Amino acid sequence: MSVINIELAMKHLLAEPEDQDLVQSQLDGAEGAAMAYLQRSFFVDQAALDAARLQVPSMRSEARQQYDAAMADASLIDDCLLRCEAMNDAKFSLSEALDAATRVARGMVITPNIQSGCLLKLGHLFANREEVVTGTIATELPQASKALLTPYRVGMGV
Repeated sequence: MSVINIELAMKHLLAEPEDQDLVQSQLDGAEGAAMAYLQRSFFVDQAALDAARLQVPSMRSEARQQYDAAMADASLIDDCLLRCEAMNDAKFSLSEALDAATRVARGMVITPNIQSGCLLKLGHLFANREEVVTGTIATELPQASKALLTPYRVGMGV
C-alpha cells in the first residue's frame, strides 16, 4: 500500500479513472525506488513510523534465527562447494533482512519534498511506459526527483 494517496497521484497525472490500477502499480514502484535511493523507509505519519520501529528488534531477531538455521543446515552438506554456496546464501539473506530492518529503524515521516520526488518519478513512469523511444532524438532530462530526495538520503555509498 502506498504512502501517497492514489487520488493525489491521479490528479498529478491528470489520469483517467480507468488508469487507476496502472497508476497504483507505478506509484508503488516510484515509492519503492525512492526508498531504495534514500536507503530508508518513509511512512504516512508518526504513528505509522513508531509502529514500524517497534517491529525492528523482532525483525532482526527473526533474521538471526533464520541465519542460524540456514548455517546449521549448510554445515550438514558434504560437498564443500555446495556447503560454501549454502553458507554464502545464508549470509546474503541475513544481510538483506538486516538492511530491511535498518531502513525501517532509520525511517521517517514522508515530507513534501519526498512526496514531490515520488510524484515526479511517477509522472516519468506514466508518460514513458517503454524503455525505448523510437522516431525521436533521445535527451536525458534533469532528474529533479533526485534533487528533492538527496537531502534525506543516508548511507551514500560509492
